[in-house]
Amino acid sequence: MKNITPREKKLIKKARVKELLEVYSSLLTDKERKILTLYTDPALSGAAIAKKLKVSRQAIHDHIRRGINKMERCETKSKLLEKRRRKMKIFLEIEGILSKKELSKEDLQTLNKLFEQLKDLD
Repeated sequence: MKNITPREKKLIKKARVKELLEVYSSLLTDKERKILTLYTDPALSGAAIAKKLKVSRQAIHDHIRRGINKMERCETKSKLLEKRRRKMKIFLEIEGILSKKELSKEDLQTLNKLFEQLKDLD
């Protein structure tokens, strides 16, 4: 596995938070949602967010940690984000098959299997 720089690690974490926000933002307080939305901006640091909102860096850190923990706990229980990713993968496979000019018998069988997988995810 390739070595990941600290900057890349931070960007990956922010991308994960952005995905979590898409699914679980309604579980957060307004303040947590606002701070985490700002946090997902790659150009903003915790210090920059604190300055922008006129609060301490520690308060920003606490809200980020608390909000992420809340969303991660929900993801652990419900797996909505995981299901969403699996659905997207299936839709891409379906799209690939449907983009062909002609469908073979195997393509139709694969489509049926993919549709069954979608049903099972719900």
